[in-house]
Amino acid sequence: MTSVKNFRHALLIGAASLAVFACTQGSNITSPGATDAGTPATGGGSDGGSGGGDGATASCPTGFNTLDPIDSTTVCEVSGTINGTLTLAAVDGIAYRLNGRVNVGTDAGVTTGATPTANYGRLIIEPGVTVFGASGADYLVVNRGSEIEAIGSETQPIVFTSEADLEGSQTDTVNATGEWGGVVILGDAPINNCTGSVAPGTAGCVNAVEGVTAPDAIYGGNDTTDSSGTLKYVQVRFAGNELASGNELNGITFAGVGSGTTVDYIQVHNNSDDGVEFFGGNVNVTHLVLTGNDDDSIDTDNGYAGSIQFAAVVQRDEGGDNIVEASSAGGYVSPFSDATIANFTFVSGSTGDNGNAFRLNTGTIGTYINGVVDHNEECFRFEASAGQDATSAYSVANDPSFQSVLFDCAVSLDTANSESGTAAAAVAADANNTITTSTLSSVFFPGTAEAGVTAADPNAVNSNLITTDYVGAFSATESATDNWATGWTFGLFGDVSCPTGTTDSGQDFDGKNICRVSGTVNEDTRLTRGNIYELDGRVDVGVDVGADGTATDGDAVVLTIESGVTIFGNSGADYLVVNRGSKLNSNGTQANPVIFTSEADLRDTQIDAENAIGEWGGLVILGRAPINNCPGVTTPGTASCVNAVEGVTAPDGIYGGALSTDSSGSIMYTVVKHAGNEISSGNELNGITFGGVGSGTVVDYIQVHNNSDDGVEFFGGEVNVKHLVLTGNDDDSIDTDNGYNGTIQYAIVVQRDDGGDNIVEASSAGGYVAPFSDAKIANFTFVSGSTGDNGNAFRLNTGTIGKYMNGVVNHNEECFRFEASAGDGNGSYSASADPSFQSVLFNCTASLDTANSEAGIAAAAVAADANNSEASTTLSNIFVNGAAENAVIAMDPSTVDADLEATTYIGAVKDADDNWWKGWSCGLEASDPC
Repeated sequence: MTSVKNFRHALLIGAASLAVFACTQGSNITSPGATDAGTPATGGGSDGGSGGGDGATASCPTGFNTLDPIDSTTVCEVSGTINGTLTLAAVDGIAYRLNGRVNVGTDAGVTTGATPTANYGRLIIEPGVTVFGASGADYLVVNRGSEIEAIGSETQPIVFTSEADLEGSQTDTVNATGEWGGVVILGDAPINNCTGSVAPGTAGCVNAVEGVTAPDAIYGGNDTTDSSGTLKYVQVRFAGNELASGNELNGITFAGVGSGTTVDYIQVHNNSDDGVEFFGGNVNVTHLVLTGNDDDSIDTDNGYAGSIQFAAVVQRDEGGDNIVEASSAGGYVSPFSDATIANFTFVSGSTGDNGNAFRLNTGTIGTYINGVVDHNEECFRFEASAGQDATSAYSVANDPSFQSVLFDCAVSLDTANSESGTAAAAVAADANNTITTSTLSSVFFPGTAEAGVTAADPNAVNSNLITTDYVGAFSATESATDNWATGWTFGLFGDVSCPTGTTDSGQDFDGKNICRVSGTVNEDTRLTRGNIYELDGRVDVGVDVGADGTATDGDAVVLTIESGVTIFGNSGADYLVVNRGSKLNSNGTQANPVIFTSEADLRDTQIDAENAIGEWGGLVILGRAPINNCPGVTTPGTASCVNAVEGVTAPDGIYGGALSTDSSGSIMYTVVKHAGNEISSGNELNGITFGGVGSGTVVDYIQVHNNSDDGVEFFGGEVNVKHLVLTGNDDDSIDTDNGYNGTIQYAIVVQRDDGGDNIVEASSAGGYVAPFSDAKIANFTFVSGSTGDNGNAFRLNTGTIGKYMNGVVNHNEECFRFEASAGDGNGSYSASADPSFQSVLFNCTASLDTANSEAGIAAAAVAADANNSEASTTLSNIFVNGAAENAVIAMDPSTVDADLEATTYIGAVKDADDNWWKGWSCGLEASDPC
C-alpha cells in the first residue's frame, strides 16, 4: 500500500504544479486529466470581440458588465438575481465572475406540476466556460422552481473555480481550499427534517439550507421527480465558505433536489467543507469524482434517498475527514435517509487524520455495492443507532448494508467509539465482502484482489443503477489514460511515466515513453496505456510453479496490459513467455486493441510490409492442463506428464499437468504481428503458442498476422478460443497437437499469396491416447492464397480426431491431405473416432485431396454428412457468405460441445452486417492495412 499511496500523493502535487504553470500564463486553466491538453478558461467559442483592456482583447456579451481583466482574460460580471433565461456563452478569452450571492430565480415554493412563474430563472452555461468567485461571499444559489443547465463536454468541461486559481496566485496549490463559495441547488423533493411541527415528506416540510447568508434559501416539498436542470461535465474547485462553525458551504449542495435533475460527470476538488452534500431529495448521480476535500467527501442527510454510481474519491494527505458521512437529522422517519452507492473506489490520504471511510450515524440506512475501500485508518465509525432499530443489533433489512465490497483498513475495521461488533457484522452479512490488502494500481484501477471479489448486480437493488460485473469505480479494461474520467477532470491523474516493473529506456516514440521490459517479471505488473513497451530479450512472466503449484522457487505473478498498449520486439530473440501458474491479462477493447509487433513495423521501416515476417519472437503461454506427449515413462494426462515447449531458448519452458480448468489469464482484442523465430529447423516460435493451457483461460478476439511459423499452435490443453483472425501466416494457420481438445469458434483465416502451408494441421505426437487430440472448430471461413503453394486446407495426421462444423473452405489447391492413421489409426473412416465434418462447403480448386492422402478417406469424411457439399464458393469481400454458402444447412455446434454457441449459418460471419472482426483487427479490408 505504501508505494501506491506515495504515488497518489505525487499525482496530486504534479497536477497542482501543472495548474500553477498554466494559470500564470493568464490564458487558460489546465485540467490535467490523463490526456487533457488543458481546459480553456472560456472554452472554444469564436465570438470574442475586442476592447477588454490591459491585454484582454475579448468583449463581454451584451448585457454583462466588464470588470478588471485578469492578465489577458476579460472578466464579465454575474450578480444579483437571474430572472428569465441567462446564457453564459463560451467566448475565447472570457471568464465569468460571480459577484456576491447570485440567485437563479427566487424561491417559488412548492410548485408540483406548475408551469414556471415570475420567480423562475434559468442559467445556461455553455461547454468550456469558466465561472469564478473571489471570496467566500461569491457563490451560486439555484432556487426552488428554477433551473441550471450547465452542460459541458469531455473535452470542454465547465469549470467553477477561484480568482486565485485563475490568476495563478495560490501559494500552496496542493492544500488551497475555501477561496470562494460554491454551488447550491435547491428543489422541492421530499425531506425528513422540517422547520416547525410538520409531517416529514409533505409539501409543508421545508428547511433553510446551511452555508448561505440571509435571506434564507429554502428547500423541500413533495415532488420526488422535481427537476433543477442538468449538471454534466462540471468541475468545482477550491470552494467552501464558513459562516459559523458547522454552517458552511459545500462544493455542491443538493438540497431537496428531485430525480428529474440530471447530474453526471461532476467533480469537486479541494473544498474546505464537504465535497457534495445531499439534504434529502432523491437526485441520482453518476460518474462522481471527489478529490482533496477537507471535510467529508460525500455527506448524506435529511432523508436523501437517491443513488450514486461510479464514484472515485481520493483524499489529500493531512486533509479530509470521513469519505462518507451518512446521517438522518430528521430521525428514522419516512422519507428515510437511504442512499444507494454502487461502484465506488474510496482512497484516503496516506498521512494525517483522514477520519473514516464510513461514519454511519443515527437513523441512516444506506446500501453500498461493488466497492473498494483503501483507507489508512479504520474503515468504520458505526453507531448502533444507525438504521431502524437503534440498538446494538445489526439488521440486514434496515441498517446500513454492504455487498461485494473490498475493505483495506490499515489500522482496524472500526474505531474504538464504534458499537462493538456492529461493523464486523455488517461486513460479514454478505459473503462477497472481503477484508484484505488492496492491489489497486495508479490509485484507482483494479488488481488481482479486486478482480477476485464477486460483484453484485446493482440494478437488482435499485433500478436507477446499471448492471456491472466488477467492483470499484473503474473496470479492469479502463486505464489511467482511457477511462470515464479522462480529459474532463482536474488533478486526478498525473503525467504518464513508466510503471513499476519496467525501466525508462530514455527514448520515446510519437511523444510516448518507451518503457523496457526485460528478464523475469517477478511481481504483479501493469503496463499502462500512454507508454510503448519494448521486450528486451526473452521476458518471463513469473517462474514455473510446477503442475501442482509447489515447485521450489516457483513464483506466480500477473502481467496486466491495458487497452491500447503497443509492445514490440526488435529481433527473434525478443519474446514473451507466461510460465505455469502466472497469468497474462491482455485487456484490449474493440476500439483500443493491445498490439504486439516489431520495431520495424512500429517505426514504419519495413521494406515489404505485406510480406514482413519473423521480425521478433512471439507470445508463449504455458499452463497446467493435461497433454498426451511426455518424455519418459509417464502416463499421459497426469500431473507428471509435462514437456518443454518448442521455440524458446534455455531454460526450457515447461507445460502440462492435470488441471483442466487452469487459468493463464485473459487475452481479449489482442493482435500479434510480424513475429516468429527459428532456433533450428522444426523448432520455431509461433505467433501465439498455447502449451497445456486450461479452459479457465479466456481467449476472445485475437489475431495473428504474418508470422513466420504457425499463426496459433496448441500443444495439448483445453483452452477455448472465440473470434480468431489469422492472416498471412507462413506455415500452418492453426496447428493442434499433443492432446488439444478445446474449441475454436468464429475463425477467419486468409493466407497471403505465395505464403502459408496448411490452414489446419492436426496431429497427435503422443499417439491415439487420452487426452485425445480432438479439437472442435465451428463457424470458420478458410481462404487460401490465390497463387503459390499454399498447402492444404486440412492436413490430418496420425492419431488426431477433430470435429469441423459450419465451415466454408475456399482453397486454390486440394482441400485435404488425410492420413489413414488419423483418428484411431484403423485405416478406415469412423465417424466416432476419425476427423469429421458437418455442414461444410468445400471449394477445392485442384481436387478434394492430395495424391498422398489415403485413397477414399477424404471423400468418405465429406460424404458422411449430407449437409457437406463440394461447390464453388460465392463469397464476397473475401469472407462474407453468398448464395452458395447460405444454401448450406447449418448444424447446431452446441450439441457437440457446450462451450460452442448455437448458430444458424455456416462460415465465420453471418452476413455483411456481422462485423465482429471490424475495428480491432487489420488486413481484412483494403481501408485497414496491417
